[in-house]
Amino acid sequence: MKLIIITVSFILLLFFFRTVSAGTEISGKVLDENYFPVPGLTLYFTGGFSTKTNNDGKFKITLNSSTYDVFVYDYSNLNAVVYRNLTTPTPELTLFGNTSSKYVNTDIMKVNFLPVPQGKTAIIKFISDQIFNSKEVVASSGEKTKIITVDYPSTKEYINGRIIYLEKSPQSYERFSEKTVTIQKDNYNQSVMFDSNSYYSKPGDSYLTIYMPGQESEKKSFEVYADFLSLHRNAQFSLNLTEGDIISTKVLIPQTLPYGYRIKITGSGEYKGGSGYDSYFYSYPGATYNINYETPPSLESPQDKLYGANDNTQFSYELGSGTGIYVIHFHCFDPVGDFYVVTIDRNIKSPLSSVKDILKGTEYSWTVTKYLTYVNVDSFVRPKDFANDIGYKATTYSEMRTFRTKF
Repeated sequence: MKLIIITVSFILLLFFFRTVSAGTEISGKVLDENYFPVPGLTLYFTGGFSTKTNNDGKFKITLNSSTYDVFVYDYSNLNAVVYRNLTTPTPELTLFGNTSSKYVNTDIMKVNFLPVPQGKTAIIKFISDQIFNSKEVVASSGEKTKIITVDYPSTKEYINGRIIYLEKSPQSYERFSEKTVTIQKDNYNQSVMFDSNSYYSKPGDSYLTIYMPGQESEKKSFEVYADFLSLHRNAQFSLNLTEGDIISTKVLIPQTLPYGYRIKITGSGEYKGGSGYDSYFYSYPGATYNINYETPPSLESPQDKLYGANDNTQFSYELGSGTGIYVIHFHCFDPVGDFYVVTIDRNIKSPLSSVKDILKGTEYSWTVTKYLTYVNVDSFVRPKDFANDIGYKATTYSEMRTFRTKF
């Protein structure tokens, strides 16, 4: 009997050591705030492990623990982020504060069209299901040429997509057209023409009814976007921006557009001291939507304009509304450096000594942003179900406080 017990114990012990030696494989990627992959970044993990992102922003590493912290460093821009208490094997990490142009190609497209009729405007934008960033432009009455700038990853020689043309009057969306294009790196004579031979469809008209929160705030606004399920998340473009202390309003929107067309609504409020919120909601033509009021996190300690902050200084803040994760941003004024902590904790120790290669100065600010409605950091970094989703329902942000490390 003793021999059997010893044998079983040995087998279990052997299984345990094999499990530990096998380790936990982590396979993820790093994106900037424009959702572009960031190549060549150094990542440091719990246990002294490190790796770098490849040209597609992806990384792979084997750890000896299933729970880990990860530091993401961009030394060239004095920018870093730490994610606390992760367990997911496939994290999609955001390098906050980073939209560096060194990771992207930038090319331009000249768009020609018939003169916009009197009393009308036209929205013109490049869209794609590939990784890109491009802002829409608006042509006014009489205009017939616009320039569009398109960014895409520096590892690509070209990008495929479409130029769309959407013409409207104050009462109706009149015409929609599109042109398939390939934008090639360093090709400076690229152009597209919408002429009388182009095919135009009538999008039709619908309305959204928007109700604003009744709570008092310094500023209130909402913006309505055309959004597309089958395209990259940067394919959205603005249909309406309304600012002011309004109770409700109706917004004219297109009834139909291609590519899994839907509506994205953002509602914003700002309070005294600079705190506020941005809420996000997806909807469809003809809907009624109430924009939610959100309470931002408030900073507790240290007090504003603290002198003599050190490695033992504790930074604390109140919850704010809803369930979510917190991103604490420490900004150094000179030399400029930024460090972010992604956590569910409401009290963190000063990071000054742990990232003194990023935070090198003596004068700093700190703020807290809350992302709703995540229950832990794992849920925040999980890959999105759809390529164009942002994932969170609202962000709330605190006021800003300052501190110094020396008198």
